[in-house]
Amino acid sequence: MDVIHNAAHSKTFAVIISDNRREICIEVGTNSRIQDWRTIFRAEHNMDKEKTQRSSHGEDYRSDLRPSRSTFTRTWGFAPRWNIAAPPALLLCATAISIIITSLLTGCKSETPRIVEIKTPEYPTRPTTPPPPFKLFHQTNNSITLVTDEHATDDQIVAVIYQLHDAAQTHTFDHLHIPQKFIDARDPFLFFHIYRGPKCAPEKYASGDLPCGNSYHAAGDYTLGDFKDPNRDSGLLRNPDTQQETPLWP
Repeated sequence: MDVIHNAAHSKTFAVIISDNRREICIEVGTNSRIQDWRTIFRAEHNMDKEKTQRSSHGEDYRSDLRPSRSTFTRTWGFAPRWNIAAPPALLLCATAISIIITSLLTGCKSETPRIVEIKTPEYPTRPTTPPPPFKLFHQTNNSITLVTDEHATDDQIVAVIYQLHDAAQTHTFDHLHIPQKFIDARDPFLFFHIYRGPKCAPEKYASGDLPCGNSYHAAGDYTLGDFKDPNRDSGLLRNPDTQQETPLWP
């Protein structure tokens, strides 16, 4: 068996710079107690564990993250011995991680805590402008299209939406020439679409070419009912040109 004596102090996870690479010699003959009789060129005490079975090398060598703690040098074990005591790799890793975590925590403590300001949504106040007259333009099983003055202002559109809101609270849609019985039969939603003038009003149900193009041109929307609360409602003021929507209440 050919052996390299003290070849660079070979070991795993070592932190010592290798030296003494010149100590090389050849062992003459073979050990008759080893089953494999072929000559093997290896570093001393650093043999393949199967090839060194019962080869009379020193203490057990463990090719893992921790060195062997054995001090008995006359072992007939299955692996060569650990040549030089090396610091456990897991201990080094744990120490490095601890230093990094400590640095991060120290850095975090030195920063001034940031206060995140949560802005409460702002809703427009209810206008004092009286609602303009409107008429029922179209009705489906879950929607009503209303048409008012084509020159109605935003405040007047909002006033119409609040008028619908009040009727829903007091169950007085009949006073607005909208059947209360139809309102009560909603399941669970009912949508109101308010238009300025009748030009674009047919777009919700028209087939073929739309009267005002592909975008939605209602000036306001009112929705009554949802899956959890049949009396919950919402109102939106819309800008048909920019498609911007402004909620009127939470």
